[in-house]
Amino acid sequence: MHKEKEYEKYFSKIENGTITDVPEFFVQAVHSGVRKSRKDDLSLIYTPLDTVTSAVFTTNKFAAAPVIINKRQLSGSRNIKAIVINTGIANACTGEQGIINAEKIVEETAGYLKLGKKNVAIASTGLIGKQLPLEKILGGIRELSKTISSGDGHRAARSILTIDKNPKELAVKINTEKFFNMEKDIIVGAIGKGSIMVAPNMGTILCFIATNVKIHQNLLDGLLHEGVDQSFNSISIDGCQSTNDMVFIQNNGESGIEITKDNRELYDVFRHTLFFVLEEMAKKVILDGEGASKFVEIEVRSSRDKAEAKKIGMKIANSILVKASIFGETINWGRIASAIGSTDVEFNINDVEIFINDFLIFKNGMEVSENMEPALPTMKNKHINIKVIMHTGRQSSFVWTTDLTHDFVKASSHYRS
Repeated sequence: MHKEKEYEKYFSKIENGTITDVPEFFVQAVHSGVRKSRKDDLSLIYTPLDTVTSAVFTTNKFAAAPVIINKRQLSGSRNIKAIVINTGIANACTGEQGIINAEKIVEETAGYLKLGKKNVAIASTGLIGKQLPLEKILGGIRELSKTISSGDGHRAARSILTIDKNPKELAVKINTEKFFNMEKDIIVGAIGKGSIMVAPNMGTILCFIATNVKIHQNLLDGLLHEGVDQSFNSISIDGCQSTNDMVFIQNNGESGIEITKDNRELYDVFRHTLFFVLEEMAKKVILDGEGASKFVEIEVRSSRDKAEAKKIGMKIANSILVKASIFGETINWGRIASAIGSTDVEFNINDVEIFINDFLIFKNGMEVSENMEPALPTMKNKHINIKVIMHTGRQSSFVWTTDLTHDFVKASSHYRS
């Protein structure tokens, strides 16, 4: 993902950007009554234009009703024009009634927006095991359909949050007018949520991306899967996988610009821009991790292949002992070494090098004692970097995680399902 740096001249962040910076995408949110508070709890993303839509879903075997329904919808049509998102109840582990309720939401949304049922997708987040208050949600959808043109992405970004502290949204512009002599610019916008139950594949993560390009579904599928693997599937807060995760991308072709591999330069710019958006949204999840006080980047280099590198990185990221020592601002390289050694990856322990905040801490199977004292003050940093060099090959990977704090334990113990 760090290769995106060379492409940054082609695109720029839109100030205070959000999903509705993408032309012909409309978003609205309301309070329907799913939440007992007066906070918004129902959102709608809508484009009147035809789309090609791709999505990635949780691999949890207890996949929620919206995941099941959306897979069915996308197998029939990729022209998703509307996505309804409710917050407060996950509609997971709700049996056949949960499926029936989800189907009814799809049907009613299609009716209010004058779409085919095949053009609607849904998402839910919140408590597991409770049935949706269907009449409240249907009333909310009716209200959303009347006010969709006056909404904004910022309100929807707040409405989809559960215990997140901060909304997660972003928009970037590819300056195609300047660099490719085209009439319009390409815009990529996103909103999302997630701060707990975060681990591949993926976490309590919902992310909705919109763009105004034209692109074939096979090409879009490949880009999304590759990008998610290097972003949302490279983060972990607590090592726990959720039942509702999904990342959607819709393109409505408004710009008239088609992304193909025939125009390799434009394809590469779009690819790296999309990866940048995915990476930034994933970082926002980590930075908002429940109770987290530190952002931790784990780099694993010179590995036999990327899969082995990621396996080692995830083992370190999910070590409670490593995370606790980072919170305590101590250098406990033994816990890192132990995590590496507990994998099934073959390596020579005398070849492994461990760096913490650029200080070489472990080499030739033992501590580099002279670096311990100068490295210790850096553990107070908010951004901690752990770098592991395996010397088994030439591939690398990275993982982002957080420390483990008292606040995380408190919040997790009080949150039902």
